[in-house]
Amino acid sequence: MENTLQIFINFNEKITRRQLENYYFYSWKKKLPSLLKNFFFIILFLLIIDSIFTGDRSRIDFIKFLGIFFGLFIVIYIAIFYFNKANYISKINKHIIEIKEYNPITELYFDENSFHIKNVQYDIRSIWKNVSYEISKETIYITIEIGSPFTFIVDKDETNQYQEILDFLKSKSRAKK
Repeated sequence: MENTLQIFINFNEKITRRQLENYYFYSWKKKLPSLLKNFFFIILFLLIIDSIFTGDRSRIDFIKFLGIFFGLFIVIYIAIFYFNKANYISKINKHIIEIKEYNPITELYFDENSFHIKNVQYDIRSIWKNVSYEISKETIYITIEIGSPFTFIVDKDETNQYQEILDFLKSKSRAKK
């Protein structure tokens, strides 16, 4: 493998929009296990409280309460999901309008010591120990830890050097689990 790799990616509105929308669903899927874990801890807490304060109520009342609680949890989760999706799509539209003004080319530089992304909007360089990647279908999510995570998305449709990017990432960075 070469010691360096340089890639130029032209802006494509359809691909960018699809990538960002897929990233929204991808990030929500990653949040789902923690939400379910929190829900089960709430149920456990309610069961403990109910067993302490049983009184003259029957278990059927508590089971009805848990059913209503579960239904409300689902409805609230779905409402938050669609509200955030609408907000995210409006941000995507603003972002794409802003990018279209410049007609940018994104430059990716891979070398032995670092990874560099250069664009009209940002210029980020990081050493390999702060870079990780994840693969979802034919999309690579490259995450750089710079205090807070910065995720760059590369789709197979964007470049014909997709496999070279993947090979370089496999050899130099760590895969997320």
